[in-house]
Amino acid sequence: MVTMAMSAVVAQAAQAQQSADAPSAAAAESADKDPTTLGAVVVSGTRASIQKSQALKQDAIGTVDAVSAEDVGKFPDQNVADSLQRIAGVSVDRSGGESRFITVRGFGPEFNTVLLNGRTMATENAGREFSFDVLPSELISTAEVFKTSQANLSEGGIGATVNIKTRRPLDDKGFHVAGSVSGVRDSLSGETKPKFSGLISDTNADGTFGALLGVVRYQRDHTSEVIDDEGWLTGSNGINGVSGLNNVAVPRTLQYKVNQEQRTRTGVNAAIDWLPSENVRVGVDAMYSKYEIDSKVNAFGLYTDPADVQQVSVDANGTATSFVRRDTGGLANDHIVSSSPRNSINQQLGVNVAWQVGEQTSLDFDGSYSKAEENSGGKGYFMVMGARNVGVNPTWNLNPGAFPSYSNLLPTTDTSDLRAHFVDREGDNRSDELYEGKVSLTRNFIEGTLSQLQFGISGSKRTKDSVTVRTSDSDLNCAYCGYAVRLPSELASVFNAGSLVNGVSTGAPTQWLTFDPQRYFDFLSSPAAYNQFAPGGEFYDPNDPGRAQRIADALQKYGGFRAMPVPQSQWLVEEKSYAAFAQATFENTFHDMPWTLNLGVRFVKTDAVSRAVSSQVESITGTPGDPTNAQVHFTPPIPISRSASYNDWLPSLNFRINLRENLVLRASASDTLTRPTLTSLRISEDIGVRPPGPGSINTGNIDLKPYKARNYDLGAEWYFNDTSYLGLAGFYKKVENFVTNVTRPTTIQGYPFMETLPVNANTAVVKGAELSFQYTFDRLPAPFDGLGVQANYTYVDSKQSFDPAIATGQFAVVGLANSGNLIVFYEKGRVGFRAAYNWRDEYLSAVRGSQGEPTTVKPYGQIDLSANFKLNDHVSLFAEASNVNDETEAAYSRYESRPQWVAANGRALSFGVRGSW
Repeated sequence: MVTMAMSAVVAQAAQAQQSADAPSAAAAESADKDPTTLGAVVVSGTRASIQKSQALKQDAIGTVDAVSAEDVGKFPDQNVADSLQRIAGVSVDRSGGESRFITVRGFGPEFNTVLLNGRTMATENAGREFSFDVLPSELISTAEVFKTSQANLSEGGIGATVNIKTRRPLDDKGFHVAGSVSGVRDSLSGETKPKFSGLISDTNADGTFGALLGVVRYQRDHTSEVIDDEGWLTGSNGINGVSGLNNVAVPRTLQYKVNQEQRTRTGVNAAIDWLPSENVRVGVDAMYSKYEIDSKVNAFGLYTDPADVQQVSVDANGTATSFVRRDTGGLANDHIVSSSPRNSINQQLGVNVAWQVGEQTSLDFDGSYSKAEENSGGKGYFMVMGARNVGVNPTWNLNPGAFPSYSNLLPTTDTSDLRAHFVDREGDNRSDELYEGKVSLTRNFIEGTLSQLQFGISGSKRTKDSVTVRTSDSDLNCAYCGYAVRLPSELASVFNAGSLVNGVSTGAPTQWLTFDPQRYFDFLSSPAAYNQFAPGGEFYDPNDPGRAQRIADALQKYGGFRAMPVPQSQWLVEEKSYAAFAQATFENTFHDMPWTLNLGVRFVKTDAVSRAVSSQVESITGTPGDPTNAQVHFTPPIPISRSASYNDWLPSLNFRINLRENLVLRASASDTLTRPTLTSLRISEDIGVRPPGPGSINTGNIDLKPYKARNYDLGAEWYFNDTSYLGLAGFYKKVENFVTNVTRPTTIQGYPFMETLPVNANTAVVKGAELSFQYTFDRLPAPFDGLGVQANYTYVDSKQSFDPAIATGQFAVVGLANSGNLIVFYEKGRVGFRAAYNWRDEYLSAVRGSQGEPTTVKPYGQIDLSANFKLNDHVSLFAEASNVNDETEAAYSRYESRPQWVAANGRALSFGVRGSW
């Protein structure tokens, strides 16, 4: 929504919250100039972007970084998060090679508040984390990262508050149109798909009314290659009693995957600005984004049964380095076809009215509605057919320097003895609905040290609900588990995987079997399948004479393998929050050095209600022929509900002094909070059983308190000119109420379970420093005066680090990693070029990840290139390439000798034409 500031400029907090704020003297002087104008020379492109971003940073009271559009419809990167990661202290988490979530100063997605035009965005994810890949960058004008807090900033961001601003129709008077057409090529899929964007805006002659419409359509066929082992079985779940060995860690499985995705993103942004009088400004804007991913994974898997292992070799950390499987068929060649589609819709509608009540007084009213949905319930599937390795002794090897592999398997394309196994349809439906309203009053003072007073109130109501939609657990998805039903060979065909993940797949199969999911479902729904269990059938079991009839009855009851809502998976969290703030800004000079002081306090009240349905475990039955599976049967569900409430006071102080005209010193102190992730507030229970280990029960805790942080920041910046500076910033955060998962053993129906729930239990100190440098070589002789460089490095650390030698009970702050950027760019005349290198060091991503073991992600560095050539003042050609160095992602569990997964996403190349008039 449009920011209405009736004074000369919009200062830091107003930019984030869309409310009026008073400028400092330095900011007013800067804002009187067009940030993309140098004297009589109009600056555009990369230099315009960095000049505007530098002006925002320099004029802010606290610590703020920003990325600005280079031109109408042209953000520096194709993904907003890709641009944000160029900022010191910001790193990204990728999904399928595309940046999706951000981490700021070591604090992950849940700790960062994301605003669109100053308003909280709903998210389709299970928690509060925002997916940046749903936002088309072509519709964005500026992205601001507020690393320090003020009282009028929306609460929630211990890491940072990120404000994404879309373009306004009154930004430029008159008629304007811009657009681009390009092709996007994926190196692993070999496919090229189109991308279109267009933006049109117009105003009336006197500039009192304007309208804008922007549209983006993006497609990409993406292929990724993954090898993973789903974590390591340790302790009692690992190897015990084999050749006198105990507590030996073995991999849960070994899977080779090729994921083929068709991605489609559609984005629409519309805005209206209206000035009904010289004292009132009205703005209305709407954003709609739909992101669809249709995926199909072809995988080959080999599951581990510790009781089937022999001839084990072990390293000093208790990690198996090799073992041999028995020849009894305990290991199967699993041919897996699965899909995890994504069908996300995000939308927001906002209205803003700014009223200049008097010469120094203004009121700002803002209301918004935001909704996000994920509609993938029952649209995914996971299907397995396999062949047991009978008569051979499969051998597993760790392969140091590569990835583990099996040898001495039966042929991976053999269809002569193909058997049915696990099948289901699956997926989640989620909805996040958010109503938000704000009112603020600003009073500016012309004389005296007090320059501004600001007061405001706000309220919001957020409702997040989720349900899993899946094939019936107890009746159908494991009806054929145990490889006990023969399959016609014509159901399968050969899948050619080739050499996976840049050749690290030593000893991996290059071919295995694939199949059509619907044909497989159809066969398993037919008498030809389930009558193999009937009397006279090949697999009739006199101890279970009714198995065939049970399957037939279940198929009729559910209409085949149809997915249905799982009652015990349903949960809803409703959260109402109310806030009031007051802040004062003071300005003066000290020995001819201008200074600005901002003091404020914010009061926050939060009421939460959690609703779910509860079902008790009625019975647990094993799966004949499959020691790694079992079915859980539940009692009828009953509704349950719980509530909680808490209040918090959040003071803040921000101080800036210009030691010289171009030398700025900043200091900040504040209290901030982040509410617990919404999934941690749910009171439903996720119950799972996967032999040979104990079952799992995972639930939430509505009584969780918010994370509370005491923050201190100190920084200095030396500005050489409008596009060059050197900056150093240090930060210290003491965070209380960190959430830790507590696990305790229990027994249900005679079966052992480990019950896990979150509790507030820990305090951690996170500290670090950021060094930033930006320079344009304007004084070099032509044509080298078009060169420029941007570089930054972030160091972050905590005493609460992870010790792999301690088996259980540890607390550590996840996501902490040093990071850095180096960007070299050139822009002169018609030619522009940029080379960017982004690096993130190794970091702990989960204390209790797969199989309850920690997960550490290895260092990752990526090179991106872009170039453009102006045909004339309106049209240019461009090309962009991401991950030019073809970097792979990888992780390990506890020790590097326990690799967990490695993934290759290949390179992406786009090329096209862009125009603006």
